[in-house]
Amino acid sequence: MTKLILVRKLLVVVLAILGIQTTVFSQYWQQQVNYTIDVALNDTDHTLSGFEKIEYINNSPDTLKFIWFHLWPNAYKNDKTAYTDQSLENGSTKFYFSGKDDKGYINRLDFRVNNVTAQTEDHPQHIDIIKIILPAALAPGKKISITTPFHVKLPYNFSRGGHDGQSYQATQWYPKPAVYDQKGWHPMPYLDQGEFYSEFGSFDVSITVPKNYVVAATGELQNADEKEWLKTRSSFAWEPIKDKVKNKEGQLKTSVQLFPASAKETKTLEYKQNNIHDFAWFADKRFIVNYDTCRLPSGKTIDVYAYYTGEQSKTWNKAVSYSKDAVKHYSSLVGEYPYNIVQTVQGPESFGGGMEYPTITIVSPTNDPKGLDVVIAHEIGHNWFYGILATNEREHPWMDEGINSYYDAKYRTGKYGRQPQFERLIFETKALSNTDQPIELPADKYNEINYGVVVYYKTAEWLRYLELQLGTETFNKAMQAYYQSWQFKHPQPEDFKRSIEQSSGRNLDSVFSYLAKTGTLPNQQRTGTKTAFAFNFKSIGEYAKNPTKNLLLVGPAIGVNSYDKIMLGAFVTNMKLPPSKLQFFLAPMYGTGSKNITGIGFASYSFYPKSAFRSIDIGVSGATFTADQYIDDKKNKTSLAYQKIVPGIRLTLKQKDPRSTFHKYIQFKSFLINEEGLRFYRDTTIVGLDTTIENKYRVIKENRVLNQLQLVIENNRALYPYRGELKIEQGKDFVRTAFTGNYFFNYVKEGGLNVRLFAGKFFYTSSKTFIKQFATDRYHLNMTGANGYEDYTYSDYFIGRNKFEGLPSQQIMVRDGGFKVRTDLLADKIGKTDDWLVAANFTTTIPNSINPLSVLPFRIPLRLFADIGTYAETWKQNAETDRFLFDAGLQISLLKETINIYIPLLYSSVYRDYLQSTIAKKERLWKKISFSIDISNFSFRKLGRNLNF
Repeated sequence: MTKLILVRKLLVVVLAILGIQTTVFSQYWQQQVNYTIDVALNDTDHTLSGFEKIEYINNSPDTLKFIWFHLWPNAYKNDKTAYTDQSLENGSTKFYFSGKDDKGYINRLDFRVNNVTAQTEDHPQHIDIIKIILPAALAPGKKISITTPFHVKLPYNFSRGGHDGQSYQATQWYPKPAVYDQKGWHPMPYLDQGEFYSEFGSFDVSITVPKNYVVAATGELQNADEKEWLKTRSSFAWEPIKDKVKNKEGQLKTSVQLFPASAKETKTLEYKQNNIHDFAWFADKRFIVNYDTCRLPSGKTIDVYAYYTGEQSKTWNKAVSYSKDAVKHYSSLVGEYPYNIVQTVQGPESFGGGMEYPTITIVSPTNDPKGLDVVIAHEIGHNWFYGILATNEREHPWMDEGINSYYDAKYRTGKYGRQPQFERLIFETKALSNTDQPIELPADKYNEINYGVVVYYKTAEWLRYLELQLGTETFNKAMQAYYQSWQFKHPQPEDFKRSIEQSSGRNLDSVFSYLAKTGTLPNQQRTGTKTAFAFNFKSIGEYAKNPTKNLLLVGPAIGVNSYDKIMLGAFVTNMKLPPSKLQFFLAPMYGTGSKNITGIGFASYSFYPKSAFRSIDIGVSGATFTADQYIDDKKNKTSLAYQKIVPGIRLTLKQKDPRSTFHKYIQFKSFLINEEGLRFYRDTTIVGLDTTIENKYRVIKENRVLNQLQLVIENNRALYPYRGELKIEQGKDFVRTAFTGNYFFNYVKEGGLNVRLFAGKFFYTSSKTFIKQFATDRYHLNMTGANGYEDYTYSDYFIGRNKFEGLPSQQIMVRDGGFKVRTDLLADKIGKTDDWLVAANFTTTIPNSINPLSVLPFRIPLRLFADIGTYAETWKQNAETDRFLFDAGLQISLLKETINIYIPLLYSSVYRDYLQSTIAKKERLWKKISFSIDISNFSFRKLGRNLNF
């Protein structure tokens, strides 16, 4: 009896839960928006002229007094839109500096509701959102007709849509109501990082274009004659036409016609499609068209089209086959494709990646067939996860991009086998350093890297974890049930969870809790150790495909300098992605010239506290090389080496905003340096009446310690980035302080002006004496970039650190005043001081139009430099030197400014007098050239501003 009562109570509870869930689902509603649009393309001024009629059906229980509309072409109107701001934050200045002709907008709007003029209100923040005030309230269950003409100036294709020449991508192009759902209105500005959320309905769109354009559009083409014409385009061929024309100066220039001339006649094409929430179309006179049919597992047959240009025919000629494979893959795993057509379009060069729209997708040009196949599969997969299951992509990007990535990974692996897991390596690096972000987050809150590795990769891994918990069969059935229940609706995260739990009969709170957590997932733990050889790409590739917890990388080490000559050895390291908390690198070598053991190495341990510091790195580095060489009268060579051990700690501050471009750290190091030198003496020998005095020398070792404190702040933003560094160094009898600031001013087209400011002060910690001046000479502030001897921490690479002749003697390091003219042969170098020094350095790129090196078949970045500075001694009474010194000339920068060559052309008279007195006229041009190899300041951010390894 007791058991029966318990069973009944349990049954009541279960029924109650089911009742609640059924009630929740039965209360679901969504608006319906049906479109009739007529639009015409003007391919001379790249504009669209259209008229839109919308049937808006209010299925909500609420009375509506207004409707938010998206006017997304206005995102390209000026540099003050949400799109522009985000583009700059994500590192692109392309739109910000674009000209008027490349921008876009929408205007000539006249909204009428049931043929009554409607008032409008601007959005308080965004010019691409507008509020339509309804002349009469719209009651639940009622519908209204909204009409408006519109005119769109298509922008250059900076993001998803626009044009590149006469190749057109009409996306996000028409006035469109925002979604109104159980959570209210969802007006959203156009963003590049962050997609969309739209109401379902039907589309009837008529497009007028010049007759020789091929149009690819959402939905089914209604013109039978056009369908037949498209079939003839499989053999179409057209090549750009080159011609010689005279410019204003009478010079012959090559003119290239990139597109066929437009036909004078026009045609109007009609497309229809039900149960979709967006409409896109693409037009190009150069398109080749491939067509086939695809039979789905149920027996249903659909049309498959691919549109591409002749330049891409070798890669794209299998696009139809790739599309068919993708549709079959998703139909078998998720649910059958409900539409009658699927299409893939090649975008222009300006378009990057791929983008999905109902029944059609656009993919950028590529020469990689496998890569094209994978991208096509991903974009076609969005017909399920975005097109049919129309989640709010802006608020929950994982529900389309992440879930879709899970299925496209299955497609990729099934077709091509296991591939290198670069996304995994990057994600785990971010997770280890506590710089990743949760899966459940709005798209615009992610930083650029996390948007890729969290939204796409981690969500796919989370789906694999869910599959592991449920079992593959149960998981597949649950996903298919979700698809069947929510197709052509707007599922929210809680709906997805409820659906999977109902289908599987499991409580999945613990699994779904990972959506709100950072860090790796339980199924992402690594084990084991691999050994790989640096130039054995197969072994490195195996690690990338199947990463282990530890990696030991071994390879040859090669070095060279003027004293050790060629150095040969080997290196061993455990450096990898993600990095181990304990990292080491050791590279012992043998100097074939000095016959000495040389090499470098370091070991560090990193902490990642969840506090004010993003990371705390404690480590020690070391190096030993030959720094000088002495050759006596008997041609005996004595190599003089140095050894250094540098313990240190770096505290990197945490930024509250994950999208922040700031990088701030405090660093302290102690340089423990041992240097070999020579001590000369006389040896007197007396034999009978003969006395012989012989000059001899011996090698001595001297130790010194330098303590260095650095405070650094960087803002690696795309527009006007800057860096500031305060460095305080303390050694025996002195303290050296220096501030170096860099600010980059972007130019409109490309390049920019880099401004470097330096201010330094040298202090004696006790009374100043001649002996102390001599002993601290190498630490004094220098107007000219320091030479090898003055690199007192041995932090830069010098070919010949103490050479005074030949090419090695012309090397400098850009430090202190940063001048490029050298005066090393003077006992007291020009601009060297043990007091204070201030300088400004300017470096500007040269436009290709006036760059004489632009005629070369390869790119050599030519720049102009100019330096100006002053120092304490010039301001003293009776000073004979000009108070301000200057130099200027040409600069060639190679390997991301790691190697720089300086050719001084103008300089102060004091430098001119020095050069004339020390260098023969015929050698002057060559010998006044200097160069730097700036390894100590190399940063991975030069390769990518988000690389903070």
